[in-house]
Amino acid sequence: MSVMLSPWNKIAVIVAIIGTIVSIASLAYQIHRARFSQAIDLLLKFESNFFGDEKREQRSKAARRILNTPSDYAESEDIVDFFETIALLTRKGALDKYMVWHTFYYWINNYYEIAKQHIDARRKKDVTIWQDIGPFVENLRKLQMKQAGLSSLAQTIPTAQELEQFLNEERSEGKPRSKSTSGF
Repeated sequence: MSVMLSPWNKIAVIVAIIGTIVSIASLAYQIHRARFSQAIDLLLKFESNFFGDEKREQRSKAARRILNTPSDYAESEDIVDFFETIALLTRKGALDKYMVWHTFYYWINNYYEIAKQHIDARRKKDVTIWQDIGPFVENLRKLQMKQAGLSSLAQTIPTAQELEQFLNEERSEGKPRSKSTSGF
């Protein structure tokens, strides 16, 4: 037996369906915005940590150690761990790759290149350590290549001279910063 709906009932059903679709779309949009907001908060926490006094001092120690003893990466392992966490969270979708590239590419790219042999040596002993950072750096380099209009991935790899300059910059990070008198 077939049920016939009056025109008003058909309109009511159509309006209900449209209302449901709009509600679902609105919910999806709200979830997207909430995740985006959480990603920004998380990125800002990482940024605050990385540029905070404690991490700046750690980066300075690591740079001094590498400049004085190029094969000693003991001080830099915490920094690699920091970037590994960012790599994992980016792979899992908690952080946006473009925002991470925009905020940390310079440091990630240079530290990775400096510690790459050490990372590879440690990974030969334990394949579970730092398993995200290599592919993550490659993805960031591809993004850098695109954003900078470079013709090859090799152009994203810092030279020995650039790495030495980077380490010298990082070495000076441990020095106290002067307080601004302008209020900013």
